Amino acid sequence: MLAWIRKFNLKKAGYISVSIGLFTIIVHILVITGVLPYLWVNGGRSESFEVAKQTSISSIIILLISIVITLIASQIIPIKFNKFWGIVVSVFLIALLPLSFIGIIQQLLGTVFEKCVMSLVTIIGFIAAVRIAFEKRW
Repeated sequence: MLAWIRKFNLKKAGYISVSIGLFTIIVHILVITGVLPYLWVNGGRSESFEVAKQTSISSIIILLISIVITLIASQIIPIKFNKFWGIVVSVFLIALLPLSFIGIIQQLLGTVFEKCVMSLVTIIGFIAAVRIAFEKRW
């Protein structure tokens, strides 16, 4: 099964993942600035603009950390791993895949914007994340 996943270029998967992260950051910035209604994100469950703003700020911070990890894991920023750290990074990335899958389900159960736009973005990001996670790093 993993053979077909490894046929996808690792760096291209990394660039796709980073692009999706940047797109998602832009969406959160549009929410913070009021361009997008805050009820369009977070499943429409935010009680107020302030709650949505805090959620978006937290999401941006997490996305920035994820982008750095993606740049390293996809070898866009080349860092050599010894066997131990290569296994640790791989296990960490593989362990995050179920959370990413849950994210897809949440988008499909969310608002119309999340169903129509963000679910597609999340699915593409998941495919790229699978490719990056199953790279041999040692």
